[in-house]
Amino acid sequence: MKTVGFFVNTAKPYAPQVAAKAYDWLRKRGTNLLVPDAEAALLGLTGAGCDRHEVVAQSDLLLLLGGDGTLLDAAHIPEIEKVPILAVNLGSLGFLTDVSRDQLYAALTNVFNGDYTIDPRMMLEVSVDNHEQEFSDSFALNDVVIRHYTQLIELDTYIDGKPFITYNADGLIIATSSGSTAYSLACGGPIVEPHLNAILLTPIAPHSLTMRPFIAHGDSEITVIMQSDYSSVNLLVDGPRETHAVVPNSLIRVRKANKTIQLIRSQHHSNYEVLQTKLMLGEGTKRKM
Repeated sequence: MKTVGFFVNTAKPYAPQVAAKAYDWLRKRGTNLLVPDAEAALLGLTGAGCDRHEVVAQSDLLLLLGGDGTLLDAAHIPEIEKVPILAVNLGSLGFLTDVSRDQLYAALTNVFNGDYTIDPRMMLEVSVDNHEQEFSDSFALNDVVIRHYTQLIELDTYIDGKPFITYNADGLIIATSSGSTAYSLACGGPIVEPHLNAILLTPIAPHSLTMRPFIAHGDSEITVIMQSDYSSVNLLVDGPRETHAVVPNSLIRVRKANKTIQLIRSQHHSNYEVLQTKLMLGEGTKRKM
């Protein structure tokens, strides 16, 4: 690992101190270090700042210090799928960033010794054709959301070209398995093993109880046509990171992307342990002896 790129959520408590110590630790190993301009300035790192795209293009490893949101921000930088990512959680809840702060240097040592595994995570590719303008493809690590904040909307949904459900709801979440523990879960969607080849469809506040969450095969193409004649309907890609206006009869296509994010995983715990500790899954169900 000759060059390491830093992405730091400087708003997180202790992030500047953690980043400074990690920066010095890596520099003493003779590593070239790259930090985006704004973060380098806030951290007082002279000579390290450069464009975020350049950080990705020139790095052999990306070190993310923050939380899941920090990783989702980085996931929207072009060609980031080509670089392994060590994502360290500095917050209280992290499903994608499962390396804790106290595991940072052990994890870095393992990486430099070649003792690590890559955990590829599926992404979604989404395109929008609103018959006035066709947007270039976007990519989501967690989810694609179509919603109106004050009105029910009508969404005709197709799977591989076959009619599925017409949703009358505040919106629809189309999520990866990794994204099953994000917005989809908050709206009643299922928890899905993150490596399952699947696409989740979770309605937001549906008008009818017959509109239930559904898990489609990961190789499916999901097509959604927005029927309601409302303004202020938005398509959100990984939350607010990308937002597009959706007009009546807009055609939204979502399918599995031909690229994956390369996460370096902690060897200290499994995905099931993450669910137990983060969500307290199954808490209180054990019988007392």
